[in-house]
Amino acid sequence: MKVKFYLDNSSKVKEKTIWCYVREQANTLTLNTGEAINPNLWDKSAHRAGLRKTKNKILKGSLDSLNNYLHSFELKVHDTVRSIRSKDFNASFSYIAEELRRQFNYKEESLFDIYDEFLKDKKLTVSKDALQKYKRVKGLLQEFDKKLTYDKINPLFFSKFFSFLIEKGHLNNTAHKTIQFLKTFLIWSNTNGYADNKSYTTFKASLESNEVIYLTEEELDSLYNMIPSCERLKRVRDLFVFQCYTGVRYSDIQNISRVDIQGTTWKFKTQKTKKNLEIPLSNRAMSILGKYSEYPQPLPVITNQKMNKYLKELCEEAGIDSLVKLVRIKGTERIETVHKKYEVIGSHTARRTFISLSLMRGMEPAVIMSITGHSDFKMMKKYLDISNNHKKQQMEKAWGSPLRVVK
Repeated sequence: MKVKFYLDNSSKVKEKTIWCYVREQANTLTLNTGEAINPNLWDKSAHRAGLRKTKNKILKGSLDSLNNYLHSFELKVHDTVRSIRSKDFNASFSYIAEELRRQFNYKEESLFDIYDEFLKDKKLTVSKDALQKYKRVKGLLQEFDKKLTYDKINPLFFSKFFSFLIEKGHLNNTAHKTIQFLKTFLIWSNTNGYADNKSYTTFKASLESNEVIYLTEEELDSLYNMIPSCERLKRVRDLFVFQCYTGVRYSDIQNISRVDIQGTTWKFKTQKTKKNLEIPLSNRAMSILGKYSEYPQPLPVITNQKMNKYLKELCEEAGIDSLVKLVRIKGTERIETVHKKYEVIGSHTARRTFISLSLMRGMEPAVIMSITGHSDFKMMKKYLDISNNHKKQQMEKAWGSPLRVVK
């Protein structure tokens, strides 16, 4: 059991709250010491007030008293843990955390107060888009039950919450993803000693497989070779086609810099997963970069919202208008809609296009995953199905449909 003291750097006040972090393996409990200090007087390496950071004797005496308080705080933590473990060596961390909160007269925090702590933690480790999704989950939970507690979260809760999301108009996949985000919070709560409730294990997400919208080889070629009607669409075309030839997310296009382009290789850390990737650039990808050699950035990036809006306009102009049927499930209702292809194309279509066409051209799935940064091979299954269907179509085109053997 490790006990350390840290400052709350999330606040903007001059004096920062001193927090006590109690850690055991992957479990962490945070306790507010009730004390605060000017960061300039804090010794990070010692996890204490820095007596050498001032020559003022009165201030030095005050800092010494603070350190004595923190020392007694730490001793009380260790004594509490020792007392519990002497009676039950296998006592869980959540039980110890509950006793520590009682010992330090902690008022019971609401689930939503703890969710705020979770958001502070996630702010340091996830993308802005992911953080917004976690915030939306909190809003939905508050709308569902303003007085929600951990005790109310049981197998029936997940069923009721799922129905609530469907009634709000969410599709089944959207509702399941929302609950997956909630489960991440509940796992974090258990790991950090806020709760001892693992009912989330009873809810299994059942995501329906959606259609993969991607450009065919002919459609991609037509985009690459077309002359758009205006400069705005020319730049959108170059952004999108470059994505199609590299398989990256649009957030990584937005963060591209000249330092990352080393010869014919693009080396960078992904915005979403923080993975280090190296992508070999094809002749066509390099030709697009060559158009913007005089620009501050390698590509003329725009916001994702504008990109998705202009893409539809571009693809309509390019004549990418074959009919596409989408099937979605809402509760028990099957919803079928038919669209012209350009209406359902977005920036993420480029990533799907790269994977689909790369498989059709014979690139190994493992190599594709090393380029796209995917780590779960299950993701490749839907693309492999597309590739196999393409091979079947090409075989029939070259050799005719298979004949039934007549005995």
